[in-house]
Amino acid sequence: MKTESAMRKWTLIGISFFLLNQTIPAQDQVGCTQLLEDAREAYQAGMVELVPELLNPCLESGLAGEALQEAYKLVINAYLFDYLPDQADNLMKDFVGKFPDYSTAPDDPGEFVLLFEKHHQELVRQQITARQQEQQERERQAEITRRQQVDRRETPVEKKQFGTLGFALGGNIALPRLTEKYSIGDPALDAGSFTVSGPGFHVGGIWNLNLGRSSEATFELRYTRLHLRYDGAPFSFVSYQYQEYQNFLGIPVSMAVMFNPRSRVNVYMRFGMEVDYLISAAASATRSYTETGSIYLRDVELEKTKITVTRKPMSLMGSGGLGIKFPFSGGKIFLEPRFHYGFLLSNNPEHRYDTQDLTWLIYHVDSDFRVNYLTLSFGMVWNLHKSQKL
Repeated sequence: MKTESAMRKWTLIGISFFLLNQTIPAQDQVGCTQLLEDAREAYQAGMVELVPELLNPCLESGLAGEALQEAYKLVINAYLFDYLPDQADNLMKDFVGKFPDYSTAPDDPGEFVLLFEKHHQELVRQQITARQQEQQERERQAEITRRQQVDRRETPVEKKQFGTLGFALGGNIALPRLTEKYSIGDPALDAGSFTVSGPGFHVGGIWNLNLGRSSEATFELRYTRLHLRYDGAPFSFVSYQYQEYQNFLGIPVSMAVMFNPRSRVNVYMRFGMEVDYLISAAASATRSYTETGSIYLRDVELEKTKITVTRKPMSLMGSGGLGIKFPFSGGKIFLEPRFHYGFLLSNNPEHRYDTQDLTWLIYHVDSDFRVNYLTLSFGMVWNLHKSQKL
């Protein structure tokens, strides 16, 4: 029996060395399967030093699944049995990495089980650490996203848009002022003066351009109709009431400064300039005698007549006022009183006597005057965002 066992042992050694000396490109499946069987018999026969030499090439390629798992176990146990702890430790690390779900079997040697548990626990710790790092990274990214969303919500409207576009309409009261009085009689004795007349109106478009958090530039195109009234008394026995209507197109340019830019409801101050072009002017008048009772002293009425030629075609105005804006979805509503100050004469002195009916029927002669007026505007504007294309 001993002779038979020894012959078997030496036969196995011979076969193994023969197979090791063969040139097997990349260790095909058939060759590695045969080597696994030989390694198993060598391990059982106590020739553990042959197992790594037989199976190490097949651990890289040639085996898979349970066969690869058994090959790893054989080589690791062979290293442990042969007192090669470093090699066993390195290979166990690879084994646990490839087979993380492996559970030790009852027939696994104690040294193998201890070494496996050591590396398996290390792998679990690494996985837990990796998951924690991934979770921390997700939380960090979520916090960054949350802060960006909060920043976007807290960012003032002015930062999200470059301006607003809308319209304005309202009423006005003309406040003309005399600079030099003229009269068909003695100007010093003429008690004539401008008085408060009926209201006019205006309507136009608005474009606001943001200059920062607390200021904006405003460009307008506005149609305005003014109503002027003059009560004259060129002689002691006669007086008249003169009414004038001016229609002009203006281009106001102004700047608004916010008192409370961070508030939803904005209160602001506005100041600017305006160039106006006169479209048309017309006048009507009624002359009355101070003495009544005679059929020859009836009132004289002059129906509306054009006086455009007697007025300056261009005027320059300064303006200032206060306003308040209320937000709504997509824009703002505003209410704004404004005072307009005329720098130039409204009448044309060269054509002072051109309207004969006014001069000889009504006894009215244009005095030199400039036009001021008050406006009260209501309007709506809509936000123009940076991503919006006009």
